Amino acid sequence: MCGAWPRVRRKDSPHSYARTTMARLHISVWRRHRREHLTGDPPERVHHGVFPPDEEQGLWEELAALPRRQRAVLVLRYYEQLSDAEIAKVLGISSGTVRSQASRGLDKLRSSLSSSPATQGSMR
Repeated sequence: MCGAWPRVRRKDSPHSYARTTMARLHISVWRRHRREHLTGDPPERVHHGVFPPDEEQGLWEELAALPRRQRAVLVLRYYEQLSDAEIAKVLGISSGTVRSQASRGLDKLRSSLSSSPATQGSMR
């Protein structure tokens, strides 16, 4: 800053400029010294937050078997909690199409899950 101070003093707020510069330099040093440590061994514990629990795995497999648009509508409606208008905007389709795709997708899920032997005891 010492060498550039004559140029900085002509700015509107030289002290703000100096604080910003110092903060950015500090972050730059921190980033240079922070390194990842790669290992050949995977971690001991498994993170389960991304994958569905075992009891929901069948539902996700059946959902994956649906046509793309029906699957997208159902995930956006029930997993992302979007309204029909928001889903229509995201997918570039009409609200009526959203409702019909949701209805067809739910019908296919119901029929495939009710006929699946693994889910006979869990459907109530």
